[in-house]
Amino acid sequence: MHELFYCSQARTDISKDDILNILEVSRRYNKEQNITGILLYWKKTNQFMQVLEGDKKEIFDLFHDKICKDPRHSSAKLIHDGEIPERGFKNWSMAFKDLDEIDTSKLEGFSEFATADFTDERTRIKPSVAISLIQSFKDSLP
Repeated sequence: MHELFYCSQARTDISKDDILNILEVSRRYNKEQNITGILLYWKKTNQFMQVLEGDKKEIFDLFHDKICKDPRHSSAKLIHDGEIPERGFKNWSMAFKDLDEIDTSKLEGFSEFATADFTDERTRIKPSVAISLIQSFKDSLP
């Protein structure tokens, strides 16, 4: 099992519809490819952060062939990748900060990561490097 963690800069004119589309398309694709993880968008900095878990080739193909080529963001930078003993996230989950106008109640698998603890959404393994980075981000939110 492998994990990949990256950050990118969202387009300055990214809309809530763009983000909802990213969520919907990603959930379908990731389910088909047996990819799990978490996606975060922080409106204050206009950045995405994402952890992907799965087969190394599958997640790198996704990163290089789809994510890096998506025009809704730029400057995708790989922060970390490495082997993990098991998935850190049970489900494909997504979390956001400062997008209160998006009604996430209808999104299956949506995570309340930014406002609540997410331990129920993860397996109870020792946090990987990527999960530790995400937790540090969460802990620094105002």
